[in-house]
Amino acid sequence: MKKIIPICIVGILLCTAFGAVAQHSDIKNQENNLATHKIIGEYGTATWCGYCKYAHGALKALYKGGWHDFYYVSLVDDKNTHAATRVDQLGLTGFPTVFWDGKYRTNVGASSIPSAMAAYNTSILACGLRTVPDIDVTISATWLGSATMSITVTVTNHEATTYNGYLRCYVTEITSSMGWIDTGGQTYTFPFLDYAFDQAISAAAGLTWSNTVTWNGANFNDGYGHTFAGITQDNTFIVAAVFASSGGYVDETAGYRLGSNRAPNAPSTPSPTNGATNVALSPTLSWQCTDPDWFDDLYYDVYFEKDDSTPDVLVSNDQTGTTYKPGNLDMESIYYWQIVVHDEYGLTTNGPVWQFTTRGNDPPNTPKNPNPVNGSTTAPINSVLSWTGGDPDGDTVKYSVYFGTTNPPSKVTTNQSSTSYNPGTMSANTTYYWKIVAWDSFAASTIGPLWHFTTSVATNSAPNTPTLTGPPKGKVGVEYTYNVTGTDPDLDQVFYYVDWGDNTSTGWLGIYASGYMLSVDHTWTTKGSYTIKAKVRDEHGLESDWKTLDVKMPTKFGIINGSFLDWLFEQFPNAFPLLRHLFGV
Repeated sequence: MKKIIPICIVGILLCTAFGAVAQHSDIKNQENNLATHKIIGEYGTATWCGYCKYAHGALKALYKGGWHDFYYVSLVDDKNTHAATRVDQLGLTGFPTVFWDGKYRTNVGASSIPSAMAAYNTSILACGLRTVPDIDVTISATWLGSATMSITVTVTNHEATTYNGYLRCYVTEITSSMGWIDTGGQTYTFPFLDYAFDQAISAAAGLTWSNTVTWNGANFNDGYGHTFAGITQDNTFIVAAVFASSGGYVDETAGYRLGSNRAPNAPSTPSPTNGATNVALSPTLSWQCTDPDWFDDLYYDVYFEKDDSTPDVLVSNDQTGTTYKPGNLDMESIYYWQIVVHDEYGLTTNGPVWQFTTRGNDPPNTPKNPNPVNGSTTAPINSVLSWTGGDPDGDTVKYSVYFGTTNPPSKVTTNQSSTSYNPGTMSANTTYYWKIVAWDSFAASTIGPLWHFTTSVATNSAPNTPTLTGPPKGKVGVEYTYNVTGTDPDLDQVFYYVDWGDNTSTGWLGIYASGYMLSVDHTWTTKGSYTIKAKVRDEHGLESDWKTLDVKMPTKFGIINGSFLDWLFEQFPNAFPLLRHLFGV
């Protein structure tokens, strides 16, 4: 028995909005209890529709999340003539469109899954607050085998007067077995096949209307020559909706699953791939897994072990993510791993045993590209030595520097990470010898060649502080161009470096002629204030001072990645004058 619930609409919408961000289970339950009836969404779509994948993803996410007591059916227009007839009845003007409770609320289009979820959330809430006649709908069904079932729908009228309505009972599948797939590669969920009931009904005051039909999938088809004889018990789902009239709003909805919960599919697509070699010593293991009942929650147990072909060491259990980091592994070793998945009802599937071999170790790259250039006879007496190094395996590299006027030179520094060394002011017209020894984190080393240069009588001057120009403000997610110009008093060639203030940089770019204007692009992904810094280094290693530019990226407030302020002010156009003033809305 339902009752009209006297509650402030504004309060519900605000609480629900903030609850949607916080995702508290108690508010979920409150939302379900507040609805006056179960809601139905009829989703008009086509397999060629580019934006329909967002609508489909949003419906799946809302249904799986259990936020609302609702059902939906997918009306795949280009694959089923019965679906095409229904979307015509509803007056569809473009794909995708979701019709809620008949046409009490209609959402046309979808630009992303989060924005579609926000729109559908608002529509479902509005439908749930409607005052509806006090009726109950129940479905019972018995699977008879060979795509055949007996379906009974009962409508009980608790009103004091006769109830007249229109019953549509949709036969659907949990996931399509007909090969109906959206443009996102997702198999359609709850696709409408055909009706079990499509008729007017009437129930006297305090009495019921009930009827039973035998529905055989072999006797129904999609209008393109494909029957539904291949449907199975565990994949069949029935939705019954009672409309106020053939074209009216929905007064009550019920759903019924004929089969039982199914075990998850076996985990697949391992990374590293099964049998992989030369795997990094700190890998991230990942896999993919699905469930034929796509709305079930899945949990994973990870077994991981070195040199045992059947891993039995449980290293993580009941995790919801599909990645695992085993930490630092041994070099040139074989590791075995297995994923065991179980759903929220306890059904379990063991994945295959996978294995990979970790990499060996190569010594660091040979140091090269010396500055001053090997054999130079005009090196300034205040030159900074620099070189390039690195490691083929990506290991951390440390350097020892040998430098002096004797051959072989003496070690002057060790265990440094940088690829430069400042020897201070050197003597004029003097020959210097130097070399670099590189060490990786596994103690493998590479000795660089012996280099030499002769200093001149001239003193090198550092580059001037560069100029830095570009937009001082902008929007997150938009690419902007900034210009840096560096000059050198000695007309040396120069390198440029730009720090974007968000823990990213260009690194050293160049080499360019003195006075060259360099244009670089950047996109900020998070709102906030940032300080861009740019500097210049000449070919002898001397660096300029930093030039800075402050920029601001404005903020957006959102519900499920949508605009919270837009949503709030749309719902309450005359409310929150102070917020409107502060945010310029």
